[in-house]
Parts: sequence; structure tokens; C-alpha cells
Amino acid sequence: MGTRAKIFVVDNFIWFINAGLYLLFIVLVPRGFLTLHNVEFILYVSSMIGFLVLGQALALITAGMDLSLAQNAGLSAMVGGFLIGVVATGIPGWVGVIIVLVTGTILGAVNGVLVGKLRYNSFLATLGTFIVFDWVTFLIRHGAIVDLPKSFLAPGNAQIGGIHIAIFIFLAIAITLHLVMRHTRLGMRIYAIGDNPRATEMMGINVGNVLFWVFTLGGLLAAFSGLMYVGYIGAVTSLIAQNKIFEAFAGAVLGGISLRGGRGSLLGALGGVILLGILDAGLTMLNVSPEIRGVLTGVVLLLAVMINMVIARLRDRILMPN
Repeated sequence: MGTRAKIFVVDNFIWFINAGLYLLFIVLVPRGFLTLHNVEFILYVSSMIGFLVLGQALALITAGMDLSLAQNAGLSAMVGGFLIGVVATGIPGWVGVIIVLVTGTILGAVNGVLVGKLRYNSFLATLGTFIVFDWVTFLIRHGAIVDLPKSFLAPGNAQIGGIHIAIFIFLAIAITLHLVMRHTRLGMRIYAIGDNPRATEMMGINVGNVLFWVFTLGGLLAAFSGLMYVGYIGAVTSLIAQNKIFEAFAGAVLGGISLRGGRGSLLGALGGVILLGILDAGLTMLNVSPEIRGVLTGVVLLLAVMINMVIARLRDRILMPN
């Protein structure tokens, strides 16, 4: 096997894992997994966590991280739902959708200012905003808002030809971001910062500005995730996307995004998203208890880190055999 073929296998290892896991669940639950409906269900479930994975992947590529993405999703959804479902019930649902997206972007920009402009450590900065976003969500509403317009729920539950539009929205954004990362100056700068921030700055690139936009974009992606969860649940609750940041981290790392920064593709991250979807669908069909699923989430996170380290070493050995 040539060097290019080896690199291809290593860089796309997540898709081989997905194929193996899918075949395993076909054996365990043949009636459930051998249907097109199940494939659609996996993609639908994946779209919710998928936006968080993409946001985390962008942060990791810069050699940083964003711990506040899930809390951003919950707070953005709560702000939009509270305004149109409690404060001003006559506002059209599509206005609420815009409010959610704008709120998420602003919250992401807060992280962008802290990390990009004030040069806070990304772990500490987003840990702080994680706590703030979480408690502000509960301050606004400790419970659920159920009387919401259909157009507000549409991004997360409307269908076209029996297929949820959430799938089309997620795939379109994921592919667009992949192309941006691979074929634009912004994408190259993001990779360069993760690889060597000092050298990038010496080249005349404003590292702070790039980081600001990375975390701001992460906030927008989190808001999309919040919309998907709202549509799926059919309501806004104060527990939307709770504890999902760990799965988002696992999905990005499983997809080959390097923990050292500067490596990985968003298509690989997409593979990590689908793996989480396959696992969730399989465990649901096997009626696995929430407690066991929680344990398995931790195990998957540990495996993700281990697999990431092994893949990084294999890649280095292939490129530098001596």
C-alpha cells in the first residue's frame, strides 16, 4: 500500500468504524437497522448534536476548545422561546428563529472577545461562560415553554417528502464549512493558528481576529443546535442540550480533529457525528437504560482520545518513517 493510500485510510478511519458499528447493530437489531427509516432517524438525531460537534471542531483546530457550546444552545433557544412564547405571543415564529440565531452568535462573540481579543485561555474563558449561560437559562425560565408557533419549531421538526429538513440544513452547513476550511484564506489561517500561532502572527495574520470569528461562528452553530432540539422536543426547556458538550467533544475527536490543533477535517468531524447517531439509535433500539448510556458516553470519550492519539502517531510514522 502506497503512502497516499495509507494516509487516506488513517484520515478516514472514522468511516470504517462507522461501517463496522452499523454492521454490529444490524446483527443485534436486524429489523430495526435494515430500514431506510432508521437511516433517516440516525441522520435526524445526528443533526442536533452535529452543530455542536462542528463548533467544537473549529475550536480544536485552533488548538483551543469551547466548553460553552451546549449551554449556548440552551440559552439561545430559551431567549427566543421566552420572547415569542411568553413576552410577546403575537410575534411570528420565524422572527423567533432569527432571535435564536442572533442570540447564539452574540454569545459566541462574547467568547470570541475573551479568547481572541483579551487573549484568555479558551478552556478557562469558556468554562466561565458555560456557568454563566447555564444559570441565566434557569433565571429566565425554570421549566418548559410549550405554546410555541409551528414556524418556530419547523427547523427541527418539519419534513419534506418524509425527510426532516434538519438533515438538509445540517448537511448543507457542514459541507459549506468543509469547503471554507479547505479552499479559503480564512480556513488556511485557522489551520495555521492551530499549527503554530506565533509563526502565523509573524506572517502578518491577525490571530485575535481569526479566533474571534471562530468562536462567533461556533456560537451561531450552537444556536442552530438549539433550534433542532426545540423542534425535536416540541418545546423550549431549561435542560436543552444539557451535558451534550462531552458528546460534542467526543464526536470531533473521533472524527480525527487533532487535540494538538492544526489537523483534521470537518468531513471527518461529520463522520464522528454520524458515529454518535448510530450509537444513540442502536442503544435506543436495544432499550439500554439511561444510566448505562451515561457510562457508555464516558467510555466513548475515553476511546475517542485514545483513537485520536493512535491515529496521530500512525500518521506521523507514515509521513516520517525514519
